[in-house]
Amino acid sequence: MRRLQPVLIALAATFALLTLGYILFMGTPPPEPVFEVRDAEKAPAPSAMDADRPVEGGVYGGRIETLDGRPIAGARVLLVAYDGGRPSMLTQGAGADPDPDVIADVPVVGRYRIGGEGLTDADGGFRIAADAQSMITRVLAYHEGFFLSVVEVTRPREDLLLRLQPGGRVIGRVVDDETGEPVPGAVIDLYLQQKVSKVSDDAGTYTVINRKPHKMSWLASLGRFIGETLGPRIWNVLDSTSETLKLRTDKNGRFEIGPLGNSVQLEFVITHSRYKWVDFDTEDGQTTPARLVVQPGDTVEREFRMRKGKHISGKVVDEDGKGVADVFVKVQSISAYYRHWWYKHRWRRTRTDSKGHFRVDGLAIGSQQIIFQHPSFKEITESVEAGTDEFLVVVERFGALRGTVEGVARSRNRRRLAVMFESLDTTSGAAEQFRRRVPMEVDNTFLVERIPPGKYRAWVKAGKESSQPVEVEILALEVVKETFEVGAGGALIARVIDDGGTLVDPASGRLVALRDGTKRAMGTFVTREGSFEVDGIAPGRYAFEVRAPGRIPATTEPFEIGADRVANLGSITLSRYGFLKFALPVTEDGRPVKLTEDLIIEVRHGEGPWERVYNAGVDMSVAPGPVTYRARSGAMKFEATIQVVGGETQDARIVFAPER
Repeated sequence: MRRLQPVLIALAATFALLTLGYILFMGTPPPEPVFEVRDAEKAPAPSAMDADRPVEGGVYGGRIETLDGRPIAGARVLLVAYDGGRPSMLTQGAGADPDPDVIADVPVVGRYRIGGEGLTDADGGFRIAADAQSMITRVLAYHEGFFLSVVEVTRPREDLLLRLQPGGRVIGRVVDDETGEPVPGAVIDLYLQQKVSKVSDDAGTYTVINRKPHKMSWLASLGRFIGETLGPRIWNVLDSTSETLKLRTDKNGRFEIGPLGNSVQLEFVITHSRYKWVDFDTEDGQTTPARLVVQPGDTVEREFRMRKGKHISGKVVDEDGKGVADVFVKVQSISAYYRHWWYKHRWRRTRTDSKGHFRVDGLAIGSQQIIFQHPSFKEITESVEAGTDEFLVVVERFGALRGTVEGVARSRNRRRLAVMFESLDTTSGAAEQFRRRVPMEVDNTFLVERIPPGKYRAWVKAGKESSQPVEVEILALEVVKETFEVGAGGALIARVIDDGGTLVDPASGRLVALRDGTKRAMGTFVTREGSFEVDGIAPGRYAFEVRAPGRIPATTEPFEIGADRVANLGSITLSRYGFLKFALPVTEDGRPVKLTEDLIIEVRHGEGPWERVYNAGVDMSVAPGPVTYRARSGAMKFEATIQVVGGETQDARIVFAPER
């Protein structure tokens, strides 16, 4: 026993030491991961989209300085958020009941936006809290006279260092290649691209791409954020709604842009209505392009020579040879495969003048696809060679209506409305009605295309509101403008019951306009829990026709719908149909009758006309009340009257007396 005591003591001490070590090890938190400071000399960190989970909100801080380490006070710092992949976006709209009259704005996924911003202090430091709903993926800084710098982040942190290099400039001059004269009004789209080196092989092509000396430029990866957000802020250019910085030459054909830096290469795309689209970085579009890179603080002067192209001219006319004005004309080269990438999917554009004439200049040699668009006729597509004159296009004779809705508050969302048309042409014998559903833009305007010419009574319905009807005359190949005052519509309410006072549901109702001795169907509606509630009815005189399965249709007496008033039609009673079941003819003693000719059966309700029964084996629905039926086959005849009860099926016996 004494020998075991030292062993037990040793085991106990060992167990105690292991327990103490386990407690110390598990109770101490692991060290915080070290995030490398991203600057111009280091490789890119992993993308924020590769993180385990997106991080929204948080605080970002650090320091902005020059390349030689001097702090930059007053530098603007932007936190750039990415609107794609956020957890909250995955559930947007889930379980919502969309309004059919509103075209909702869809959140833009995959776009950058500002999630926070601020200025550096006297020591170049900054500390900015991000929008709680923003997933920050970039931190960007810029200052007057310096080119901007961008670093990527994967989580909130306050050890960021961004170095700004002195900004360079480009002074450009656009001239006519043949005359050397300046080209004013040329549009320049400037791309800030990722730097790459394309090297040619022995055949003179550029199939090999060599990236060896170039680091990834996060600035070049920002896409439309550059043109939409940074362009107006940094370069004082208008929002281009694209990824380019958009400029325009002055009267001397000159333009100037800065600050620029050597972390990106520059591609200039220059267009003018009279000049061809060309690639300014290659001679023929097939040799190695050489993009411009501006070094810190440098000013580069460059001349861009443009060459005039061919043209297509012609005229758009109607069936009578009259010119059609304001037709939108688009022209694109069909054989554009070999051309500069920017030009492959873009069009030359113009409009026809008051006499239908058009002309498009600056076209390359070859076949061109030309498209004619106008609200009054169907789009027309033709192929034509560059250099063609007197190209004639004949179009269909339709019209269009451009409407403005008043009395409805403007919204940043587009709304969908119904435009109702009722023909006033009395020569056709029957008035025509039709409805078009179109979007109402944020400025409360709408466009209805391809309307047959003629006079119409028109009104609009926006949700539960309706406008006063107006008379419009649609002219062939013209866009007629009209204003509709919404808020003057009336409404009707009614309920549907049976003979016992029980609600009938479902039932359908048809609103019929009574005007000038004619009836015009204005819409069909369905009950909700046995009741009708119809809004947005244009003022006028109406009747309401109601139907339900197994019940006799009913039509109300004529009634008036007034502006901003409710017509209460009360209870509309629908009686049940009764049913007749015709049996095979028998004799007076109940024996079957052998028919010598076809059996003919006719039915008359009350004093109404006789109706032929073509399928005697199927139950026939008739209104309750006295019903007379008759049958004959050869010389045999029979006639009887039966009292039909609603909701019941009764046997209609046919008894032939024996022939004498």
